[in-house]
Amino acid sequence: MEAQQQVAEVFGPEARRGELASQIEAAVLTFVCALAEAGGEGGAEVPRAGAACAVAAVKILDERRSAKAASMHAGDRLASELTSLLDLPVAADARGHQPGSAGALDVAGKTCRLSGAAKRIRFRRLVSLLDSVHDLLSSGRHASQRELFYTHAALFSKQRQSDGLIKTLCRALGVPRHYLRVVGSARGLVRGHLRILEPGLAGPGGAGCWVDGMDPLEPRGHSIAPICAHLVSVESSTRTVLIVEKETVFQRLLSEGFLEHHRPCVLITARGFPDLPTRYLLRRIFVDCASPRVFCLVDYDPSGLVVAATYAFGPEDAWIQDDLSIPLLVPLVCPGGAAGAGRFGLGEGDTMPLTPRDESLLRGLRKRLLHMQSRVQPELLEPWERFATQMSKGGIKYEIDSLSGLASLVDCVMEASGA
Repeated sequence: MEAQQQVAEVFGPEARRGELASQIEAAVLTFVCALAEAGGEGGAEVPRAGAACAVAAVKILDERRSAKAASMHAGDRLASELTSLLDLPVAADARGHQPGSAGALDVAGKTCRLSGAAKRIRFRRLVSLLDSVHDLLSSGRHASQRELFYTHAALFSKQRQSDGLIKTLCRALGVPRHYLRVVGSARGLVRGHLRILEPGLAGPGGAGCWVDGMDPLEPRGHSIAPICAHLVSVESSTRTVLIVEKETVFQRLLSEGFLEHHRPCVLITARGFPDLPTRYLLRRIFVDCASPRVFCLVDYDPSGLVVAATYAFGPEDAWIQDDLSIPLLVPLVCPGGAAGAGRFGLGEGDTMPLTPRDESLLRGLRKRLLHMQSRVQPELLEPWERFATQMSKGGIKYEIDSLSGLASLVDCVMEASGA
């Protein structure tokens, strides 16, 4: 029972939940006050769909003004930055728009003209989404981007409009979207010799349940839940973790008895490009299991190397997320490139020449490795540089699925790496 109450150290999303809710609440209040001062002129009315958060903020403004001065200032900054990102602010122009004039708002010191229909609908969308995100943060529940779109279907004609606004909000707050409890669909799968404690949905203190990584009822892998991947705890004696780029390869290795042959071992896949829930779980396995050896099996092409590098060092534009990097990760690449893969069943018709886009990806990867030399040990970067050079000189790529002796390749490379 005690073990069931034990929850992993909370990552950023839960730690900043109250702070982000306060900032959004204060930002909406800033907008509402600006609208009130403008007297609703120029069509700058309070969006009904976004009024709940604003009304709540107005009611508690007096009692919280002194206690939450910092949050109010942060809200002003957020409102100001959002108006800039949405292209709402304007200076006085030939048409005579000034602060306080018809159709103009003074938002945190910036003049915002809402006289145009397009800008009015943009403003309504903004406050409506702020209201929805505030509700998610306050209630503790999660929502998908699709759900937010349908919640405000009358304001958005296409989902990419609401998705773009969520991205704008994330950039203004400096956090990834899961910090706002906006999550994607479950993608990642994990199977192996481990137990995962998934906390209750009521919050970090809620009762959780243990998931057996070898549960016979989940022979194709356990789905990594995006709403709690950053909160799980892991118990395992595994010394080897194999990340697989593709689900087809993941299922193939399971059917060929990879886990039994390498026990104790863990297989994990994000079914494509790494998503945050899969990377959170992977990082937790790495921390809780005393730094096991981590390998990444990807296609023999530049895109595959970029996928592996994302697991190892994080995405190239990692400006808004926790540090989930695993620099000790080893890319699992066949020695000798396409020529060496012949002994593992690669046929002549299975190879393809590198495209200009492939060459561009390799140049970008080399440039990134060069920039990381000051903060990552040279011996950890050496395999990446060697494989990038090998791939570029060979000018050939192939998909890992085409190897008939795939399990033998994995055994060979892992054995050569000392696993």
